[in-house]
Amino acid sequence: MSALYKAVDHGYFITEGPPVAYSNGIRQVVKKVPLTNLLTETDGPVTYWKPPYNGQLTKPSFVRTVVEAVAEVKNMAVVDVADQIAKNFEGFFNIKLS
Repeated sequence: MSALYKAVDHGYFITEGPPVAYSNGIRQVVKKVPLTNLLTETDGPVTYWKPPYNGQLTKPSFVRTVVEAVAEVKNMAVVDVADQIAKNFEGFFNIKLS
């Protein structure tokens, strides 16, 4: 994990996708990464064969499930996680969403 901590210490963002909903290894990474250094994505096109996706090809709507899983791992409200990830997105891409 030292490379992960080095990346975070240098201000890099870590992206997590649909596997956070079912992978204990990915959930451990999410647990360690500060929310201020986290972005979400759908990592597609990929077909996942584990719940909650069950053979579906990735689509943008999976981001909601990713955010919900991150909130669960971090023991936070979904809205708080979504708000911070939106702020991270705005800062990374230098755009304003609203």
